[in-house]
Amino acid sequence: MSDLVSARIAPEIRRQGNEVLAQLGSSPSELIRSAYEYVIVKHRLPGDELRDGGQGEEAPDAASLDALVASIAESTVGVPPSAWSAIGGDYKAYIAAEREAEYEALA
Repeated sequence: MSDLVSARIAPEIRRQGNEVLAQLGSSPSELIRSAYEYVIVKHRLPGDELRDGGQGEEAPDAASLDALVASIAESTVGVPPSAWSAIGGDYKAYIAAEREAEYEALA
């Protein structure tokens, strides 16, 4: 046996939502069941991470962060102080000039 859940929603939102659900091969009942399951597992509303300023993704675990740090360390090289004087000390101008040269080389 299932309980009935009732909610008030603007007619246009309901119409659009039902249209998308149909395209997904789903139903309003499946949407509500999924929302309840999400809240049970995550202990928050869907989209709360966006309202908190996040990017909508789960926080990475320690192993993922360690892998990211290792990847950055492997792809990073030290720059000797002499390199800065070779480019005139203005890395932004140097990068802009290099990009311009690459762009011109495409012509």
